Amino acid sequence: MKNDDDKVSAVPPQVPSEAKREIMLHGIPASPGIAIGVALAVGDGDRVSLEPESHPITESEVPNEINRFTAALEKTRLQIMDLQKRVQSSLQASEASIFDAHLLIVDDKVLTQEVVSEIRKRLQSANVVFCEIIRRYIAAISGVDDQYLKERASDVADVAYRILENLNGQERQLLDHLPGQRIVISRDLTPSDTALLDRENVQAFATETGSRTSHTAILARSMKIPAVVGLNGICGQIHNGDMLIIDGFLGAVILNPRQETLELYAQKEAFKEQLYNELQRESSLIPETIDGYRIQLAANIDNVNNLDDILSSGAAGIGLFRTEYLFMANKIPTEEEQFEVYRKIASAMNGQATIIRTLDLGGDKLSSLLNISHDPNPFLGLRSIRLCLAYPELLIPQLRAILRASAFGNIKMMFPMVTCEDELDKLLEILESVRKELRAEKKKFDEEMEIGIMIETPAAALFADHLAKKADFFSIGTNDLVQYTMAVDRGNEKVANLYRPAHPVIVMLIHRIVQAAEKAGIWVSVCGEMASDPRFIPLLVGLGVQELSMSPVSLGMARRVIRRLKMYEAESLAEKALKCTEHAQILDMSDELLHRIAPDVVSLAMKGG
Repeated sequence: MKNDDDKVSAVPPQVPSEAKREIMLHGIPASPGIAIGVALAVGDGDRVSLEPESHPITESEVPNEINRFTAALEKTRLQIMDLQKRVQSSLQASEASIFDAHLLIVDDKVLTQEVVSEIRKRLQSANVVFCEIIRRYIAAISGVDDQYLKERASDVADVAYRILENLNGQERQLLDHLPGQRIVISRDLTPSDTALLDRENVQAFATETGSRTSHTAILARSMKIPAVVGLNGICGQIHNGDMLIIDGFLGAVILNPRQETLELYAQKEAFKEQLYNELQRESSLIPETIDGYRIQLAANIDNVNNLDDILSSGAAGIGLFRTEYLFMANKIPTEEEQFEVYRKIASAMNGQATIIRTLDLGGDKLSSLLNISHDPNPFLGLRSIRLCLAYPELLIPQLRAILRASAFGNIKMMFPMVTCEDELDKLLEILESVRKELRAEKKKFDEEMEIGIMIETPAAALFADHLAKKADFFSIGTNDLVQYTMAVDRGNEKVANLYRPAHPVIVMLIHRIVQAAEKAGIWVSVCGEMASDPRFIPLLVGLGVQELSMSPVSLGMARRVIRRLKMYEAESLAEKALKCTEHAQILDMSDELLHRIAPDVVSLAMKGG
């Protein structure tokens, strides 16, 4: 990567000038912390294009093109392995394991065979064929509904650029040696760019693309580098030498800060760092209200490599283990492969609960493996539990693996996206059949393992009374519940303002779900983003939610809010919210309560409403 002058050059800090207007830009807080310093703008001018011009070849050139491609793959593999070793030497093993996914892409035999076949068939250069195929892969992953999986497209692109650079004989220019203390500004930073940042001199970074759950953000948090992402157009506004403030707590970038702003942020930096460290030290405290009501705080994880974060966070177990990553390497994992992953988690959690969610993918993501035709609307199509019921070869091995792993720890299982009672009946029927098979095979499992369902649609919420009679617990997936109820794709910037977790109808649905659960004598968890937003925690507690599950990094704030809260305050807030007709009213009441009970947490609250 290069800056605007095609090289990284020293730029003396600029003194804030009153002639330059102070501008605040808002993005997504990716890594906490505050940095004050000088911008270093880096661009994508040196990055190879994923849309090369057509380059026909002759039959006699085919073997050479195939050899070039396989050589590029091997060189890329060695580079990634070297990168992984470098990361392992300075960060935790879980961060280095991010690059396991990169190696899986390089070693993907389906991808390799497809490229080789198309080179022979179409008589086009390896560059052209590889780019066309990899663009299709990236588009497919980018179109997935699950935000975590959608963000894995950046990993595929990162590997693709490496392969193309090696095909072209290019060397990637890294940001591992900077001319001094700088704040890096870029359209994008790939995970490998981030892992090799000059940690002595990178004060912070801000990018146009990205999200909190991208691997780039995960690495930034591990490296303790403040970061803000999702800042559309920032590269056109900030240039080398500009004075900046990066607020990784709030997701703000301040360009040309005034002297009083600089002084204010210097004070804030000291206070926020102190508070963040305090929250880390409080991880052993019990999350209960002042008047003694305990709320379970659990963690959401995406793969087995996040276990260290869970164990050090003070979480009371895992409230959501997403199994989708096991199915994203262009092969369906075997029962044994899944069993080993689930067993490892169960054993590592030392008796604490682990809730494993069965596969929650759209059929379009496994179309090449299952011979599924194109789904015109994956969001409303053959996805999640519908896909698993249609293809038992996906569901049954996973059920067997989860059941077998339950003999090694406190495992619970839940089915996502249940909308109809007959769906649940069929799932429970298949589950009982699997249990009988395991008994016949003399394989041990927990006969009393709890089986829950995710409530993610208005249909399930409105029918919760009936579903509660057949489940051991509910887990409310607020992300999808809000999207389906409000008919809004939160990833679509044109309508994102209508994605309103505090809308009265959402509060009413959550209330209805909790009431149905209480009537049936089962418990309720929330594992969507509402659970980790400090403003909504008192509301959810007041509505009767008993467990909140979130990213480990958010547990400290949630714990402090709960420990500053009185149950009657939470119940009063919920009662008033149920009478509101505007989401702004509920937000105002929630903000007022949070400011009153935990003003120190307000400055760390990082979610939108």
